[in-house]
Amino acid sequence: MTLKRIFLVQVVAILLLALSPAHAARQDTVQVIIPWEAEGQVFQVDTHTMLFLGAMEGIMYIESSRGEMHEAFVQCPIMQKLDLETGATEVTGRCEISASPVDVLYAELSCKGEIGDCKGEFTLIDGEGRFAGISGTGELRVRSPIQGLIAGLGSGAILRVGSGLAIVKDLKYRIP
Repeated sequence: MTLKRIFLVQVVAILLLALSPAHAARQDTVQVIIPWEAEGQVFQVDTHTMLFLGAMEGIMYIESSRGEMHEAFVQCPIMQKLDLETGATEVTGRCEISASPVDVLYAELSCKGEIGDCKGEFTLIDGEGRFAGISGTGELRVRSPIQGLIAGLGSGAILRVGSGLAIVKDLKYRIP
């Protein structure tokens, strides 16, 4: 290859890099607090187990690593299994998180623990708008007064939980 050709290839490569749009991934670690309310039905599924099928919803407050505060509406259909004999609980759910009509996130949550206090994981699985392609995960802790509310309820009873709290610590996310 001649010196002129090598120089031309380098110039073309530099021009292509300079003219192509930058697609740098966005990533951050955020802290999340969700005061929530829930409503659903409670079912007796065996002699020691109750099952709550319903949805929790609330406002998600997000603090970025730079101290910026954001909020979004969150709604999560959930299933909670309650062992009345041991006090153990297990929760699974999916969430729709709306920052605007076109900017939406989708997440999964799961936790295990004792009735009223559950620890697990919150995982971002998809998104739309500016959140398209998002992924991430953080530590989840859910607090609930459900243990005092289920006492004496029969199978099929409607249960409304007026307040609870979910915290997601160190939610690391990445948007391609």
